[in-house]
Amino acid sequence: MPFGYWGNMLRFDLSNCKTYSENIPHEVLKRCLGGTGLGLNYVFEKVDPSVTWDSPDNIIVLASGPLGGTAVKGSGNYGVVTKGALTGGMATTQAGGYFGAFLKFCGYDALLIVGSSPEWVYLYIDEDKVEIKPAFHLLGLDTTQTEEALHQEYSLNPKQLSVCSIGPAGENLVKFACLVSDNGHVAAHNGVGAVLGSKKVKAIAVKRGKKKVEVFDKSTLRELSIQMNTAAKSSPAGSGASQWGTSVGVEALYPIGGYPIKNLTTNEFPEFVEYTAKALRASYEYKRRPCWGCDWNHCGDIKITSGEFKGFETEEPEYEAMAAMGPLIGMKDPAKTIVLANLVDRLGMDVNETGWLVAWVIECFSKGYITAQATDGFEMSWGDFENTKLLLQKIARKEGFGALLADGVRLAAKEIGGEALNCAVFTEKGNTPRSHDHRAIWTELLDTCISGTGTIENTGGFVDVTQHNLEPMSDPYSWEAVAKQNAVVSGRRVFEDSLGVCRFTATEDIRLTVSALNAATGDDFTVEEVMKIGKRIVNLMRIFNIRNGIDPKNDKPSKRYSSVPVDGPAKGLSVGCIFQQMKERYYELMGWDKTTGYPLPDTLEELGISDIASEK
Repeated sequence: MPFGYWGNMLRFDLSNCKTYSENIPHEVLKRCLGGTGLGLNYVFEKVDPSVTWDSPDNIIVLASGPLGGTAVKGSGNYGVVTKGALTGGMATTQAGGYFGAFLKFCGYDALLIVGSSPEWVYLYIDEDKVEIKPAFHLLGLDTTQTEEALHQEYSLNPKQLSVCSIGPAGENLVKFACLVSDNGHVAAHNGVGAVLGSKKVKAIAVKRGKKKVEVFDKSTLRELSIQMNTAAKSSPAGSGASQWGTSVGVEALYPIGGYPIKNLTTNEFPEFVEYTAKALRASYEYKRRPCWGCDWNHCGDIKITSGEFKGFETEEPEYEAMAAMGPLIGMKDPAKTIVLANLVDRLGMDVNETGWLVAWVIECFSKGYITAQATDGFEMSWGDFENTKLLLQKIARKEGFGALLADGVRLAAKEIGGEALNCAVFTEKGNTPRSHDHRAIWTELLDTCISGTGTIENTGGFVDVTQHNLEPMSDPYSWEAVAKQNAVVSGRRVFEDSLGVCRFTATEDIRLTVSALNAATGDDFTVEEVMKIGKRIVNLMRIFNIRNGIDPKNDKPSKRYSSVPVDGPAKGLSVGCIFQQMKERYYELMGWDKTTGYPLPDTLEELGISDIASEK
């Protein structure tokens, strides 16, 4: 048994209602690590280009990693990898909480779900028993209700049983349905919840086991965990988030024009001060409910203490949820934003895609591109709380106008066409950005458009580029500098997502992260070697997506996504006019053909994947 792992994968064969424990070869673990890397290994190998996302032949992998369930802070993370519903290409997404650690404590590194059940089921796992059980009693329940029902069924509390589930959106195969675990931790992107729904899996419940993950050097790993956490808390991103949560991002983004407001029709939102982290926490009671092994004041439960929603309790929404259900849709009341964000999670939808979708519908209404005749008789306006609630329910259940919207922004906009298409925010391959205004954040815009994951791939948060022998950009709007920075750090984020730990608490200094990996596994990886692992993952996802019909010509933003801000700090900036140059330069630096976007032979040879790339 390799240090840091069990070497076991639990396979659920839904078509035949059977379960198996399979060995994961040590060479696969060393090459792929876990999480994103391990999941990609199986999806790339087993999912033929002819397989659709909702086919029984599609597979879905949920995996921890070599640091999962160890002394490293935030080591309850897990990754989800499959062929995604929204883009039809690779989907990789992560969530925090307890699920990944509990899986390791049961003696498994990953779950592999194949086939499709003839009836609705849920999967139950503990260290002594694995079952595929009927889920008729869970159908129609939202994600919170599903968790509560399973906790009651087993007479276990949330710290004893981790539940990952889909809501009504996943049951109805909404293409941006997500997985929600531990009452609010979301694996959100590229329709992974729809894939689980297509297999008729309502939930996965993992009981906390008693097995301990054996590591190579326990004392060194424990000391490194402290250093990693200290570095994270003192970083530009972590210094505020560790105390106040991710809504500290508001104060960083609004002054540069990076806060998404009214579907990118403006960058002015004086009410932003009410959405700052300190203002939000002053408005309600907060109680910490951290992820596994975490000491941050980041995740917790809230209770609104005054006003129309006095007494309302939920998990505190992350920045992206507050932005998506707040300024993006013209909502000025943080309490209503909190209620809407909670509803999106309970319905089981990616809040980013949902926010861009609702904002697009509202703008189309305001300009007459969509009328009440097309939308079952109700109208939408900026900040419309009641009709937004109604629209969310219709989308999740594919009722009336909601059935069109359930395919996501890009397909809905192209179906309606005309000027409605011109004001929709999406990438041409089908995903939407996270809840930022990327017209002021060119690194993330380039990343979102080219990424192989269904969301960003290389960026997100703060990356200290000096750790990669690169000077920080002096001009964030130099297309050449943006292309270079994204190419240099390419691979780092997917490496981190292969470890089974939280980016916030454990990966600020890649040198410490690599040392921790070695202390856990007994290996002797270098920073250069793990970056090569990351770049291998990036290139394999690239190949998978091209084979699956994602034309690199669609590595570009929609008209509104690349439009010129009309006001605010980024007024007059035009990413659209230089995007093609920036993209081509990025391709060149990545070692990809500038026309086809396919990795060049020398690149494949350098990464050791020439044989893999030529197999299909």
